[in-house]
Amino acid sequence: MDGQIPIRFLIILVADGDNSEVRIARLAPAYYLFKDAPAEVVLATPSGGFPDLTGELRQTNHKEPTVGRFLADRAARDDLADTLRLDQIVTEDFDAAFCIGLSGPLWSAEGVAATIRAFLTSGKPVAVNPGRHLDTTPEGAAAGLLILGNGEASPLLSAHALLKVVLEGRKTVTSAD
Repeated sequence: MDGQIPIRFLIILVADGDNSEVRIARLAPAYYLFKDAPAEVVLATPSGGFPDLTGELRQTNHKEPTVGRFLADRAARDDLADTLRLDQIVTEDFDAAFCIGLSGPLWSAEGVAATIRAFLTSGKPVAVNPGRHLDTTPEGAAAGLLILGNGEASPLLSAHALLKVVLEGRKTVTSAD
């Protein structure tokens, strides 16, 4: 990375047991887009540890090549098995956040919403691929950039947008120095 500070992405998985939005098929494309950038990727869940995606881990045929890549990648599976807890996250350590499965009010005082809010209020970009319902009022994106996506292709498209924003932001900072 040419002696520069590495790009760091936080991927938050809101796997609350019955959240069907959190699947490896939604995680893997973004995970590898960031890794191949190259960037450091840290996975987090509200309580840390292994999110319950066991059913997907046991499937053998996958349409999406990145899912097969993820399942064959020991380091990726280790990242998934040992996610950080949200209270271990220091916003300043990351360039951006990518979240899958957030439901409810974005500006709530606790949990995932509080972590996302910390990124946005510090002017950092966040991509959210929501769960059942996401309420962005009353603050919208605050000082940050909020990318929302809810379709089948949204995780990969929003990951591309997030990566582009971070790279452009770094270019701007470098040219200002």
